[in-house]
Amino acid sequence: MKFRTLLIAAAGSALLVPSLGLAQATSPQTLAHAGPYAEHLTTPGRREAVLAGRKLVADYMAQRGVPGLAVAVSVGGVMTWSEGFGLADVEQGVPVTPSTVFRTGSVAKPMSMSVAARLHDQGKLDFDAAVQSLVPSFPVKSKPITFRMLAGMLGGLRHYRLGSDDFFNPVKYDNLLGYVDTYKNDPLVAEPGAKFYYSSPGTNLQGAMTQAAGGKLFPDLAQELVFEPLGMVHTVADRNEEIIPYRVRYYERTGGERTYRIRQTSWGPEGKPQRGVLLNAPYSDNSNKFASGGYLTTPEDLVKFGEAHLAPGFLTAATLNQLFTEQKTTDGKGTGYGMNWFVGKDAQGRTIRWHSGSSVGGNSMLILYPDQMVVIAMQSNLTDSNFDGLPRALANLFMR
Repeated sequence: MKFRTLLIAAAGSALLVPSLGLAQATSPQTLAHAGPYAEHLTTPGRREAVLAGRKLVADYMAQRGVPGLAVAVSVGGVMTWSEGFGLADVEQGVPVTPSTVFRTGSVAKPMSMSVAARLHDQGKLDFDAAVQSLVPSFPVKSKPITFRMLAGMLGGLRHYRLGSDDFFNPVKYDNLLGYVDTYKNDPLVAEPGAKFYYSSPGTNLQGAMTQAAGGKLFPDLAQELVFEPLGMVHTVADRNEEIIPYRVRYYERTGGERTYRIRQTSWGPEGKPQRGVLLNAPYSDNSNKFASGGYLTTPEDLVKFGEAHLAPGFLTAATLNQLFTEQKTTDGKGTGYGMNWFVGKDAQGRTIRWHSGSSVGGNSMLILYPDQMVVIAMQSNLTDSNFDGLPRALANLFMR
């Protein structure tokens, strides 16, 4: 049996907001009152893991200056811990709860892969189909590029360009093909199949193939084939113009190193995270990257999604095996990547499947431990908040 408790902070209760001032120690007693309307979900026998997890989260948020964060963990198909920390909206003092909706960043990639996988299981999409069989407007390159190559980051397409609007996109796109048209004539960065080269434009081309196979716009397919069947009620396409309940505000911090996004962020030099000054993140319309990084969701919904990929059912065993089989370059070198999933072992030798995501105003992480039946998801509302080893440390608490 699982228990959900709604805690309403009494007057004088401390709200965990390490981002608003200088870092300060936060005790477990303070964490017991993580904020007004902070919702705690736990199960019997996991109290110590939850208390230790709260301390890890508090220390991380204080060090990095993260305004808001939410985490969810399931064990054996049971949602074992789900909690919000800090503020979803700093200016209005709105706390994060498990219903708070964050940007996915590239955690969207495995979600989009599942849209294609459902079509594959229905016999509508061949993973080894060439791009032009479904997107004839895409020019023929030096060698054929297949769906499987794009899903394995082996298509040879570039990633976001320095100084471009790829990441901080100001344009609203109604169709993935509109964005694909902006880079379809760019030269490849590697021969198809020859090199693992992480490419969000490649995933968006993969999304264009998916929508052609499904006969509908990509966000509609995602809703119909993945979100609704899995009960992901808080997951939608990231459209700025729509009123979306519980959507966070997006933030960044000054003082870090420049990234490929050509902005100062809170990332900071390696080993020397900098808090800087908290700012509202700049505008970005994610309609150019629905397939690669354009959803809004919650950690609880991500956990539901992850659970559906622990065993056959939602997808066939054969299709799951293809998603989680490491791809290789043409010279036989393993890439550590399947089909839009990173695959491998953790430091303890446990099988893991995961994906991280970075977006304007947020980071996300989803990790599956299939043998232990543990799924963990975490999201924040700070650009480049950089979770480092925190998600795996939290997961370890629930495998003891």
